[in-house]
Amino acid sequence: MSKKILIGIISGLLLGMFITSIFVSDEINISKLILTKITATSIITGFICGIYAHISKSKIKVFIVSIFIGIIVFYIKYLITGHNFDPLTMGAFVGAMLGGIFAFIRKATHSIKKYNRLQRHKKKGFKK
Repeated sequence: MSKKILIGIISGLLLGMFITSIFVSDEINISKLILTKITATSIITGFICGIYAHISKSKIKVFIVSIFIGIIVFYIKYLITGHNFDPLTMGAFVGAMLGGIFAFIRKATHSIKKYNRLQRHKKKGFKK
């Protein structure tokens, strides 16, 4: 579980920094880029999506629920701070990116496990 949460936090951090760098036109150093409201909200979204990715077994559910998690978290941030950078669109974007990352990781690890199992069977003499 901690691995998926860590992946969510790191992915949220990188996505938040990317989105902030688009909206901030001034030159800004990396520490200020990390400490913005958008990046912090993306990290929180990544944390919650990581928890849900651990709980759910379906890739499509993780993707869709991550979009809703992103919308909800960014809208709550808008209600608390009044930081109006279209919270619904930004939340949907961050949620979709995080959901896509988790779905890709799940698919890749599943494919690697199947490949390794097939290789073990081939070594034992099982031919397909």
